[in-house]
Order: sequence, then structure tokens, then C-alpha cells
Amino acid sequence: LWIGTFQGGIDVLNLQTNTFKHFKNDPDDPASLSNNTVSALLRDSKNNIWVGTDGGLDKFDPVSETFIHFNNIIDNQTAFHLFEDRDHEIWVGGDWLVIFNPQNQQTIRIKETTRDVFQDSKDRFWIATKSRGIALYSKGKGIIRYYTEEDGLVNNQTLAILEDNEHYLWISTTNGLSKFDPETGRFHNYSLRNGFQDNVFTKGAAAKTSKGELILGGISGFNIFNPEKIIPNNYFPPIVFTDLKLFNKSVKIGNLKDDILTKSISETREIILKYNQNSISIDFASFDYNKSLGIQYSYFLEGFDNDWSDPSANRTATYTNLDPGKYSFRVKTTILTDQNKDNMGPELKIIVLPPFWKTLWFRIIVLLTFGLAIYFAYYLKLKLYRDKQKELSILVKQRTHEITLANKTLLERQQVIEDQSEELLAQTENLKEVNNQLIEKQGLIKSQNDTILEANNELTKLNTTKDRIFSIIGHDLRNPFNVVSGFSGLLLEDYRNLPQETVEMYLNQISNSSKSGNLLLENLLQWSRNQTGSMSFEPVRLNLLSVAEETSDYLEGTAHKKKIGIKIQIGQETYVEADENMLKTILRNLLSNGIKYSRENGIITLFSTLKSDHIEICVSDTGVGIPEEKLPLLFNIETNTSTIGTSNETGTGLGLILCKEFVEKHHGKIWVETKLGLGSQFIFTLPLT
Repeated sequence: LWIGTFQGGIDVLNLQTNTFKHFKNDPDDPASLSNNTVSALLRDSKNNIWVGTDGGLDKFDPVSETFIHFNNIIDNQTAFHLFEDRDHEIWVGGDWLVIFNPQNQQTIRIKETTRDVFQDSKDRFWIATKSRGIALYSKGKGIIRYYTEEDGLVNNQTLAILEDNEHYLWISTTNGLSKFDPETGRFHNYSLRNGFQDNVFTKGAAAKTSKGELILGGISGFNIFNPEKIIPNNYFPPIVFTDLKLFNKSVKIGNLKDDILTKSISETREIILKYNQNSISIDFASFDYNKSLGIQYSYFLEGFDNDWSDPSANRTATYTNLDPGKYSFRVKTTILTDQNKDNMGPELKIIVLPPFWKTLWFRIIVLLTFGLAIYFAYYLKLKLYRDKQKELSILVKQRTHEITLANKTLLERQQVIEDQSEELLAQTENLKEVNNQLIEKQGLIKSQNDTILEANNELTKLNTTKDRIFSIIGHDLRNPFNVVSGFSGLLLEDYRNLPQETVEMYLNQISNSSKSGNLLLENLLQWSRNQTGSMSFEPVRLNLLSVAEETSDYLEGTAHKKKIGIKIQIGQETYVEADENMLKTILRNLLSNGIKYSRENGIITLFSTLKSDHIEICVSDTGVGIPEEKLPLLFNIETNTSTIGTSNETGTGLGLILCKEFVEKHHGKIWVETKLGLGSQFIFTLPLT
């Protein structure tokens, strides 16, 4: 039996040996109880003991008999209440409500001062709050709504929640006990006069026995009762009117005939108001001093309202802009018990007098005056009309003669205009036909001109490409073969008498020139095949690291001669969708350029960066960089942008053009980032698998 105490730590009673074991906070022992004031104890479904103290949340380790602290979960606040739900999550109630999952250590924090948490038979969560009644909570939606005194709860300071066998909730508060039906939202309240020990209960002091009895603790002891045997109270407190207000000001009692009230509103059954006194408020009350019945009010103004107002704890009815007429105001109380009983209250007749301009005698006078005015107006208008008729008759005769003469002149002019119009229409038709012919000829000329310009541009481009190819074949391809021919001739003439170092130097020159020529021929062949459309494009799933290492091994000898290191920083599981031959050609040309323009002891780095739908591959060197004015010309076949390497290596610029075309076949992009004197980065993109 575990017993939590106030400032005394925990006492554990062995029920078999009747011996105690004590656990207290030791400032020198971080594994001791976090605080000696214990507010809550919980044995969870896995038989773990959880302790809520003024210092936070602890978990007992039965092997070492020490405590594991979870203070960071609730920020060292006092844990007033501990609860385990059916998902095996721990709820910690305090100044904040924290839902803690011991499996994944995740938490949910709810800003609500909590005294109790309850999961009912339908898996709804109910939170007893410090000052806002009870809250209905969902793990998916958060707090759905609050139930407060406005809804019939006996008091907003709730302390504990239980569910009886009929699925009603019982909520203890600091001013009585409420029985709540979650399906209808109705409350029935109980207090000291119903036989309870006191109206003030204690937070968290609630339990249900195996027989269905409820136990509720308070400041004067505890109560135990069977909810099924409690008989609802049929007492109805009387309803009285308590105040009458005009424009939010209370009406005073007078003794004159014209005064609205000549006696208390509670004794008045009829009031007469002027037309400008049509905004009124009526206060009413039912004297249930202990709030034990959960009384709510409904009111109805006959002649204005269509139905009774919804039951609520509001005890004031306000009406504005009442039209003149007769009204009858009634109010009733609803006791939200299981039977939902009503009690009809008193009736107040209200008469709103019309203003003088809405009275019958005023309307008769206005009607007579209006009739006389219409008669005189009609008489004057008739007289004026007859005089005007005489004047118009004379004027009409004069005008008729003038119009006859003018009409004859107009007919003659109209005939002339019609003759001219026919002539103009014939000329317009001729002009339209000529204009259409001109438009057709202009369109034909423009089409022919566009075709000639397009053919001329294509011819210029083909001539430039042809000249570039002849330049590569005639000049750039000749250089490697001249070197091979020259040095091989020297070796043949006198290789037996040459020093070993000279022979090796000649052989290195022959090897380098052979590789350079081979690379140039390979690029030229692939470029020409690509231009004619005879080169196959077969993208497959490739391991990028394997292709990069194979290409690096191919160029390792060339790099070693210039003491240049090649680093590959690509993950082993990096895969791309690419044509293997094209990918090797791209990497070989970019690495070869990096070696060509890097100084001795330089570093070339090949790495990749994974993006959302593609991968970026970068070849970075520490070479001489590229002048800014040459950047726009790098990937253009029509311009020769090749530069001598750091060891006087030559080139054609065809490699970068081939790289651009192969990258674009993969729907990728290629670009360069460079700083003169510091090196360059050639970056291109490929699709992911």
C-alpha cells in the first residue's frame, strides 16, 4: 500500500509483514524523491509506480529503489493529478495539462489548470478545471467545448469526475455536486440540503466501488451513495420580476398617473409606455439560493417573439424598438433533471402607445387636408391645360405649313444623296477587292522572306560548324600526331645511345599525345554521331559512385604526372537514370579539363548533391579559373574558347560542347562557377531513379 503525504514523502506498507518503508527527498541524492509533498500516485497498466509531487513527475525504479525524474516534461510544476488512459498514455494535471507517452517520450501540452481527468465508457475525455467548469477533450481536435454555470453546472471550480452505471457523470465542486448527462448536456445539482456532508468537496477525492457506489471526499469527511437510489427533487421555487429598465436604466416607482411604475415591478401586472420608451429590459429570478436545482430560464413576448427562448442561466430579457401595440411577457423556469420539468412564472402586459402622428384622429385630419389639396391642384391644372390648348392649336397650324415646305426640300436632297451613295458603294467594293489582293501578296512575300532568312541562318551555322570541324581536324588533331611522329623518329634514330631519362621523357610525350589525340578523336566521333542522330540513347539505373571511380581510374595516370589528387565524395547508394557511355564521356571531359588547368599539387573534387527531383554533380578544381568574358562562349561550337593548360596542354573546346549536348539529352542543365586564380566548378544535373 503506497501512501503519499504532505511534506513527509511516501510511506509504503507491506500488507503481509505489516512493515513500513519510507521514501523522502535527499538533497545530496539526485535519485531520491523529487519533493516531500506528494499530491498524486498512479500504478499504470505495466505495474509502474508514478509519483506527482510539488517538484514534478517521478517514476519509481523497483530494482534500485530509486526515482527517475521527468521534471522537464511539466517544467517542475506541481503534479496535482495522474491518470492513465486506455492508450497507456499518462496525463499529468497541474497548472498545465500534459499528455505523456512513455513509449516514444512525446508530450502534448494543454494550457488549462487541471484538477482531474476522466475517460468515460464511450472514450470521451473530461477535464475538471480550476475555474472554467468541465471541458470535453479530443486527442484529435483538442478541447471541443466547456460546460459552465451558464449551462447549469453548480460551480465552475470543479474538483473530480466520476461515471455511474447509467453513464451519467458526477462532478464535485467547491459549492455542491452536479449530475451531468453527456448526451443531452443537462445538469441536476445537489447540495448540503440533499444530505451531503458539505457543499465544499476536495480535488481528486473520488472513487467508485465494485457495487457501483460513488465515494466523494470533502472538507467535512466523505459521502458514499448509490446514484440509482437518489430521488430527484420536485421543488419549484417561485419566479418573480425583480427590475424594469428603460434604455438600461432602472425605472423608479412614482405616485403620479403618468408614471410607468406606481408599485414594485414584482406586484405590477401591466405597464404603459410611450412610443419613445420602446427599449426595455426585464429582470427576473427564482430564489434557489443554493443553486441546487440547475435552474434555467426561458421567456416569451407574445406579439413579438415566435417561440420561447432557449433555456439558459440568463435572468434578463431585453427588447429594443418595440412597435406600438399590446404585448404579453411571460417567463418560465426549467429544472434540468432527468424529467426536464418546467414551471410557469407570472405574466406582465405591456402597452406601447403610438405617437400622435400615428393616432386615428391625426390620420383623418391629414387625409382631409390631403384631399382638399388634391382638389385645388386639379382645378388649377385643368384651367392651365385649357389655356395651353388654345395656344397650341394656333402654333400647330403655323408649324404644319413650315414643315410641309421643309419636307419638300428634304425629299429633293434625299434623292441626290441616294444617287451619290450608290456610286460610293460601287467604288468601295472595288477598293476592298484591290486591298485583299495586296494583303495576300504581302503575306506571301513575308512568308518567303522568313523562309529565306531561316535558311540563311541555318546555312551560316552549318558553315561555321564545318569550319570549326575542319580546324579541329586540320590543326588540333595534327598536333598530337606531330608529337608522336617527331619523338618516335628520334627514338628510332638513336634510342641505343640516348640516356634512360631522355627515353622515358620521349615515351611520356608520345603517351600523352596519343591519349590527347585519342580523347579528341573520341569526342569528335561522338559529337558527329550525336549531330547525325545515329548515336543511341539508352538511360538505365546506374550507381554514380561506380561510374565516377571508373572514370577517375582512367585519368589517374595523367593526374599523377602533374601531382594532382582526385577526391570523390559520392554516397555508395547514389543512383541516377542515365546513358552509361554519355555519363562517362561527361565525367571524363570535365575531369580532364580540371587536370589540364590545375597546377601541380592541386586537388580535383567530384561530389554530388541530392535535390527533391534531381541530383547535382559537381567537378571542382583549384586551377587558374576562367576569365569572365569567356564564360558565355564555353558551350558554343561557333567560337574557339580553348586555352593552353598549365603544362602547355592543348585542346579544342569540343569536350564542353559534347558535355552540354549529352546533359541536355538527359533533360538536365550544365553551368560553370569560377573565380579567376582560385579555380572552377562545373555543375550539371541528372534525373533520379
